[in-house]
Amino acid sequence: MASSFSGKPRKASMAAYRQLLAENHVEEILADVKQNKNLSRKKELPVWLPLAECFTNGTRKAEDAVPSGLFFLDIDEKGLTEELWGKVWTENLIDECRIAYFAESAGGGTHIWAWRTPGATIEEDIQKLAARLGVSYDSHVTDLARCCFMVSEQYVRFLDPAVFEPLTEEQKASYSSQNNRIAKSAEQECSMVNAECSMNYKGIPYENIVSGLLLKLGYGDAPAEGERNMALYTMSRYMRFICDFDEQKLFSILPHWGLSDHETISTIKSAVGSTRPSDMPSIMKDVLSTLGAVAEAGQDGDDEAFVAPVDKELPGILQDLSDHAPEEFREATLMAAMPMLGTLATSVRAKYRDGKLNSPSFIVDIEAPQATGKSFVDTEYELLMDPIIKQDEVEWQKEIEYSLAKKNGEEVENPCSQIRIIEPNIGVSAFLERALYAKGKHLFTYAPEIETVLKNNKGGAWTEKNDLFRLAYDNKPWGQHRISKDSFSGKVTLYYNMVMCGTPNKCRAFFADAESGLVSRVTPVLLPDMVGAKMPKFKTWTKEEEEKVKRQCLCLMDEEGEVDLPLINQAIEEWDEGKRQEYLQTLRYSIDVLRRRAALNGFRAGIIAYLLEGRQETERAIKFAIWYAERCFHYQLMIYGNKIDALRDGTISAQVSKGNIRYLDALPKEFSKEDLVNLRLANGESGVVKTIIYRWVKEGKIVKIDTNLWQKC
Repeated sequence: MASSFSGKPRKASMAAYRQLLAENHVEEILADVKQNKNLSRKKELPVWLPLAECFTNGTRKAEDAVPSGLFFLDIDEKGLTEELWGKVWTENLIDECRIAYFAESAGGGTHIWAWRTPGATIEEDIQKLAARLGVSYDSHVTDLARCCFMVSEQYVRFLDPAVFEPLTEEQKASYSSQNNRIAKSAEQECSMVNAECSMNYKGIPYENIVSGLLLKLGYGDAPAEGERNMALYTMSRYMRFICDFDEQKLFSILPHWGLSDHETISTIKSAVGSTRPSDMPSIMKDVLSTLGAVAEAGQDGDDEAFVAPVDKELPGILQDLSDHAPEEFREATLMAAMPMLGTLATSVRAKYRDGKLNSPSFIVDIEAPQATGKSFVDTEYELLMDPIIKQDEVEWQKEIEYSLAKKNGEEVENPCSQIRIIEPNIGVSAFLERALYAKGKHLFTYAPEIETVLKNNKGGAWTEKNDLFRLAYDNKPWGQHRISKDSFSGKVTLYYNMVMCGTPNKCRAFFADAESGLVSRVTPVLLPDMVGAKMPKFKTWTKEEEEKVKRQCLCLMDEEGEVDLPLINQAIEEWDEGKRQEYLQTLRYSIDVLRRRAALNGFRAGIIAYLLEGRQETERAIKFAIWYAERCFHYQLMIYGNKIDALRDGTISAQVSKGNIRYLDALPKEFSKEDLVNLRLANGESGVVKTIIYRWVKEGKIVKIDTNLWQKC
C-alpha cells in the first residue's frame, strides 16, 4: 500500500489500512467523489498495490516487485457491485475462486482480488474469473506495480486477513516462476520461429525498421524512462502490420528497454488486440518507403490508392505516359502531367462538393538530389505542351514586331499578345500583364530548377509573389495599381499552372513558411533514391505515338464549359471522410489541414481524367482522382506535417512528431479530461483538449456519463 498514487510503497496490514483511512480522510473524499462527482479528488486517496508483496529497492517498479500471490480483476462498468456480490455469495465463489477482496471502487466499478492458480499466469486467472462472473474487465491489470484506490470499509464487502500475511519462500518461488513462464515461453518460441525464417520484412531487416519507426515517432534512439511503456505499446501497434499480428514475433523483434518480460508481453498483447484500421497506417508506409520498400508496402494493403496505377488502368494520355516511363518514375510522370493537361483544358470548369466552380489548376514540385533524373520532365513538357508552344511562337512574333516598332518611334497598337508559357523569373507586373492578355486562360510555368524561382522571390516583391501563387491556385482575382510610368496596372482573375523541379534543400527553402498556405496547395513528389542505380531508361516515343498524344492534347484544348462530376465528388468525399476519421483518432493537426486541399487536388485531377475518358465518370477516372489525392496527401504529410504540427503547438522549431498515436484507442473505457491532457502532453502535443472532446461527443465516439467523465462508445 501507499499513502498516495505517487507515494512510497510500504508493508500492508489491517492496522496500517485503518490508519490510512483516518489520516487521509478517505470517507470525506469518497463522499465528494461519489455524491458531488468531483472525480479529481480520487488522486488524494491512498492506494493498494495488490499484486506486489514488496519492492526490493523500495521504489514502485514492476521489475523490483515481489509477487504477492494475488491477481486483480478490475471491472469498470458501474452499478454491478451489488449484483456481482450477490452472485459471489449465493454461489459460494469466495471458496471456489479463492477470492480475497471484494469492494465497490472509488469510481463506482468493482474491484476483486483473488489468489492465483498454481501453473497459471495472472492474465489466465483474470480471464477465468471474468468468464465465471460474466463481465468485461480492464486487460491492463497485469503489471505487478499496478495500484487501485483505497475505499472506506463501508464499500468493502469482503477482505481476507490472509492478504496481510507474508508468503512462504516456497510460495514466493512459485509465483515468481509463474510470472516469468509466459515470457520465457515466448522467448523460446520466438527463437524457434527465428531459426526458421529470416528477421526481415521484404528484404529490409526488422532492426532497421524499428530504428526508423522510433525516429519517426520522435523517440530518437530509445524512449526516456517514463515513456517506455507507451513507446512499446505504440511501436507494437504499428509493427504488428508487418509481423502477421504475431505477439511472439513482436516480443523477439522489439527492444524491451528494461521492462520486465511479463510487462513486455502484456503490453504487446494489448497493442496487437486493440482496434485497427483495415489498411497499414500511413506512418508505417512512410518508414518502409524511406527504407526502400515503397512498392512492397503498398501491395500488402487492401486500398489500391496506395499503389501506383498499373497498365491498362489509366485514362487516355495518362496510360501512354505511364507506359513510356520506367517503374520508379511513373508516379512522378503522372503527377507532373497534371499542370500541363490542366493548361490544355483551360476552358473547362466543374463544381466541387462545396458548390464552388473549379478549374484544373495545379502546382507540382518534384524533388530529387542532383543528377538523379529530374530532367525527364523536359521531354514530357515538349510533348504535351506542343500545341501551346506553337501558339506562343506566333504570339511572340507579334510581341517582337510591336516592340521593334515602338523602339523606332512608330505609333502602333498593342497586339496584347496571348503568350501563355511564362518564365520562372517573371516579374509581378509582367505576370499581371500576361494574365490580362490571356483572357481567362491558364498561364503556365515550367521551372527545371526551383532555385530560379527562389532567387526571383528574394526581391522586394517576395510577399506579393507568394500571394500571387496562392491566389492563382484558388482562381481568385488579383491586381495592382500603377506605381510608376513603366509599371502595369490592372485586375484579373488568375488561372495558372506550374511544374517545378529541385533538390530537397532548395525545395525546402522555397516552401519554408508552413503557415503561408502554399504548402497545402502544392503537390510535392519525391523521386526514388537513385544513388548507385543504373540510369533510368524511358521508352522512346515513335512518331505515331507522338501524333496520337498530340491529337488528344488538341482535343483537350477544344473542351469547354461546365461539367458535372457527381461520382467523382462522392468518391473524393468518402476519401476525405476517411482522413477526417484518422484525424479524430490520432489528433494530429496536420492531417486535418492537409486532407482538405489534397482532396481538392484529387478532384481537379478527376476533371482531367473525366475529359480523357470521353466525358464519362468511368471507374478509371474515379480511381485516378482518388489515387492523386492520396499521393498528394502522402507527400505533403511526409514533408510538411511536422512543421505544421510544431507551429500549431507553439514550439520554437519543428520537432519530430510523435506520430499518429490513436489517442481514443489509448484511453481507458472511461476517462477524464486530465487523462487525455496527460496522454497528449506525454507525446509532446498541446494540452488543450476542449475542442477534441466536443468533436468526439458530436461524432458519437464518446458519451459524457458524469462531471469530467466520458465513456467510449
